[in-house]
Amino acid sequence: MRYRLAVAGLLWAVLTAGTVAAPQPKGLGTIGGQVLGVHEKGIAGARVTLQGAEGRRPETTVTNDQGHFWFASLPEGLYDLRAYYKGRVSEWRHNVWVSPGRQTNVTLRLRSKSSALSSISPSFVNCGLEVGDRHAETKSLNN
Repeated sequence: MRYRLAVAGLLWAVLTAGTVAAPQPKGLGTIGGQVLGVHEKGIAGARVTLQGAEGRRPETTVTNDQGHFWFASLPEGLYDLRAYYKGRVSEWRHNVWVSPGRQTNVTLRLRSKSSALSSISPSFVNCGLEVGDRHAETKSLNN
């Protein structure tokens, strides 16, 4: 009898020690929010794209009747989001943090494509050009 108790105690100690030392997986969280139009009303049917900051494959969802969206079961980390609807886009929301067991709320406001394109930084448009080369900048923008 004592032998069985000793073996059971030893087995319990070994199993408990193994579970305590095992690494815990990162938790899952949610990003949710709303896409708003020019008049601050929710936009139904807008497409929202989410991409992990470390380059994971993008995911897309569509907003509900009130313009709300959700991305559930996301690993903890940083994400980028953007919305699109009938020629209008939102700015990218970069580095949105997802915490385990929580929802991070984001509001995306749509604007016209032309105003979104005009906000692209000159360093992005002029990739490979030297600073001060105005002729090359103008030519690259007009092509």
